[in-house]
Amino acid sequence: MRTLRLALLLTAIFAVLAATGCRPRRYVVRGGGEVSGNGQTDQRTTGVEVGQGVVAHGTPREQLDQYDQVLRQAGYEPVGPATRGVLSTEQAIAAFPIDVRRGYCYALTVFGSAGTDVNMFVLDPLGRDASHNVLPDEHPWASFCAARGGRFVIRVQLARGEGEFFFAPYHARGRRPVNLSAFFGTQSTAAQVATIDADTRNRLGVLDQTLGGERYVRVGEPSGVVLGERQERAFQLSLQRSQCYAFATLGGPGTTDTDLQLVDGTGRTLQVDEGTGRDALVRFCATDTAQYRLQVRLPAGSGPVFTIAYAQTPQGGQAVQTDPQGEQVGTDPVLTESVGGGLAENFALLDADMRARGYETLGQSQSGQLGQGAQQDFPVELEDDKCYALLAVGDGGVRGMTLSLVDPGGQVVDLDDTGGSRPTVRACTSRAGRYSLRISMANGQGNYMLGAYRWPRGTRGPFGLEGLTYVRFSEMTALLETEGFQFDTNYEPQQGRLRREGQEGTHTIELTGGQCYSILVAGGAGVRDLDATLTRDGREVESDTTTRGAFLALRHCVGQTQRFTLTIRATSGSGPYVSQIFTRAGAAE
Repeated sequence: MRTLRLALLLTAIFAVLAATGCRPRRYVVRGGGEVSGNGQTDQRTTGVEVGQGVVAHGTPREQLDQYDQVLRQAGYEPVGPATRGVLSTEQAIAAFPIDVRRGYCYALTVFGSAGTDVNMFVLDPLGRDASHNVLPDEHPWASFCAARGGRFVIRVQLARGEGEFFFAPYHARGRRPVNLSAFFGTQSTAAQVATIDADTRNRLGVLDQTLGGERYVRVGEPSGVVLGERQERAFQLSLQRSQCYAFATLGGPGTTDTDLQLVDGTGRTLQVDEGTGRDALVRFCATDTAQYRLQVRLPAGSGPVFTIAYAQTPQGGQAVQTDPQGEQVGTDPVLTESVGGGLAENFALLDADMRARGYETLGQSQSGQLGQGAQQDFPVELEDDKCYALLAVGDGGVRGMTLSLVDPGGQVVDLDDTGGSRPTVRACTSRAGRYSLRISMANGQGNYMLGAYRWPRGTRGPFGLEGLTYVRFSEMTALLETEGFQFDTNYEPQQGRLRREGQEGTHTIELTGGQCYSILVAGGAGVRDLDATLTRDGREVESDTTTRGAFLALRHCVGQTQRFTLTIRATSGSGPYVSQIFTRAGAAE
């Protein structure tokens, strides 16, 4: 008999239970990866496929036994005991901290009750998205190779139904992510694997030669799949700080335009090639060791698309990096194809994020299609003295959407014109009536989905906060509490007003050694974009000056007690702001 420690973290409180499991049955596992490129296997892009000939079945507990066997035979081992929890409409979120080691690959899986829809989010030590799975099923999974170590948090979130679940993290040293599609019987949903043709192979040779002149070396074989028009494919990336990379797409027969977009864990676009050419190329020198995401899109045409990764060799030869144990760690990018993708999954991702922040869904989602330069209005009935968030998500053909909320008098209440494909507006209303949610296609064309959300906790809270300042502050508080951060009672919230765009506010704070902090900054009505910088003795130690938004959280772990200066700047707009310090003790980064 095997002892299984049962634990549940709900609203940052652990309840420890106990249970036993029976001796598991043994299964045969065939290792290997998908065939891509020229027919060779490249596990760096597809992952080691497990579960061939074995499909998960039975109760969540029985599936956990089967999972244990196939993972162990693939060279993985458990990261501590499995955990058990219960999700319901009253308690729809659970979270589990995991101390991740650099140089290891992880397989993270949730086994929910039959008929439920469970989502999973992997957050790195800075609260950024390292991986996620929002497919409509009861067994979300993710596998990635850790670019950095530290305290990760796995957020398990209920989308439909209720019941028990098991969460099982496994890891293996090296750079071998796993592919669990076959184990869960979802191979039929995978994209058709493409074989590279002679013309594309020749263009690949030219690209190899061109980038080779810049000391870039190709990593593995191209990963090729057949995509339809406006379809997309996503890769998780493990990139190393100070290492330079190049990523490319080559369109095969039938394709006329491919796009590439590199984003970080906050969703911020770092590099993009949205030209109208058949092939695309981006270069990027990583400023942080972290997980990134490479989005491949086919705006026009249909056919094979091949994705290629390169790493730059430094002057004088290949640099050697080591992990905290002194062992060598590779610097090649590990591209792991993400589970899901497409319009429905991207909308589900943002929908889950809004509900995790504390919003409730307002009505049904809506969808439509727009050509470039077109505009469409959707009427929305809003109540007096309530706060709302409304968002739009575009498909692979959408390169830039503008979203605005217009009041009954024709005045714009809020506007998101940052040019992405996932705009969001927020507003606290001063009068009830029929508002208009206006969506404009600034660049590209394609399908989109709209979602509306209502804040259920009023418009006023503690510390005299009200309106958007209160709601934005509360949103971030909910997310931080899920990660195990707590309101630090040693600090009082600092409030101020930035009276004009470009104005700065400064605050001196003393942080205690041996603890990790998250410094929350939230702007109120009129503030569209805030920057924040944490300095010590005139030197910057942390900053967020690139993410677009009216609220943010700076993360910093302190070795010894020191005084810092927090500088808050109104990059766009003006108005009130509030900052507060949260603590997560014992979570060395």
